[in-house]
Amino acid sequence: MSDKVMVLSFSFEQEPDAFETLREGGFEPLLWAQADRVDATEDDLVRYWAAMPEKPRGIVMGADIPVGEKFLSKASGLEAVSLNCAGYDHLDLEAFRRHGVKVCNVPRQNFSAVADLAFGQIISLMRRIPEGDRNIRAGKWCTGVERGRAVSGKVLGIVGLGAVGQAVAQRAKGFDMDIIVSSTSKKPELAQKYGVRYVDRETFFREADIIVLCCPANADTHHLVNRETLALMKDSAVIVNPSRGALIDTEALIEALKEKRIAGAAMDVFETEPLYESELFTLDNTVLTPHMGGLADREIRHVAVQSAKNMITQLTGAQPQPGIV
Repeated sequence: MSDKVMVLSFSFEQEPDAFETLREGGFEPLLWAQADRVDATEDDLVRYWAAMPEKPRGIVMGADIPVGEKFLSKASGLEAVSLNCAGYDHLDLEAFRRHGVKVCNVPRQNFSAVADLAFGQIISLMRRIPEGDRNIRAGKWCTGVERGRAVSGKVLGIVGLGAVGQAVAQRAKGFDMDIIVSSTSKKPELAQKYGVRYVDRETFFREADIIVLCCPANADTHHLVNRETLALMKDSAVIVNPSRGALIDTEALIEALKEKRIAGAAMDVFETEPLYESELFTLDNTVLTPHMGGLADREIRHVAVQSAKNMITQLTGAQPQPGIV
């Protein structure tokens, strides 16, 4: 029986301790390096797997390649996938069940880093920091950025009060913000702990000065931000998305930004990734980052090592078995 585990995750690549964890567990990591799989698709994964002389029992992967029936139907010998991330909307979980391939993620490990980035985006967008940086380098001093907007004292709207949402709320307390929350789950103990108010969806979009999306992508949240919800927002309001690209109807957002119906958007995730071309690039009221929210030093290591441990647990049959959380 093969003792090999395929690795296709850029952040895992950076952590020698994660590779060592696999080896100590009795497994030989086989790396398909990021440099060799730029823009790889599920079809590329099928071809790579077919060319491997000895099929690995497991795959440690990130979120950059969608996986479903096309690959799983060809992946003879594959027993388990361990995600080196929390998100799993790039996987067809029903196909995994049909083929008997176990899958697990690493939840609640990098939420603090994601919340840090979300607040960095809030401050960058409101205070126009990227524009100021570009101007001073171009010899324009403060031309065009004379008037930013304060963060302190604003109404912060958080969609979802899970680990990331709570971390954002904790940081917002230091900015003396009025925090409102839109969530399908309303927990009075969290409202008291973070000083937040649960409000209905329409009130949420009407009242918030800054909206931060902190929820997973699923059927209920797909295009949560759309033409209708954007129409409810103040023209001075901004949106920050450190979660999943599918939460926003990109076309509708671009229209609202171009027409100044909202003041700005900061995005770390996109409906299409990697994103090499977009009308968003032409707008001066956006702050864009390349899906790097969880990629802080400590968190990268913690997630990679845990995903290696999850892989070992799945393949050795140890209990309790990790799963999707």
